[in-house]
Amino acid sequence: MSITAPCTALTKRYEHVQNAGDLAGITPQQIEHFFEHYTDLEPGKWVKIGDWRGADDAKRLISQAIQRAS
Repeated sequence: MSITAPCTALTKRYEHVQNAGDLAGITPQQIEHFFEHYTDLEPGKWVKIGDWRGADDAKRLISQAIQRAS
């Protein structure tokens, strides 16, 4: 799973977050729980949670998505 944080020009709240290991306490589990269950009330929809990955993987996935959409 990749996660992004807003740029520091928008909020300083997450400026210390560079990877998932920087998230405080149970925050990673709360994020996983949200994504595991946000489709529960929509029949036929499901989510599979994978592993947590770093910023380089997130940037690569975003670049690939942009290229596919172009």
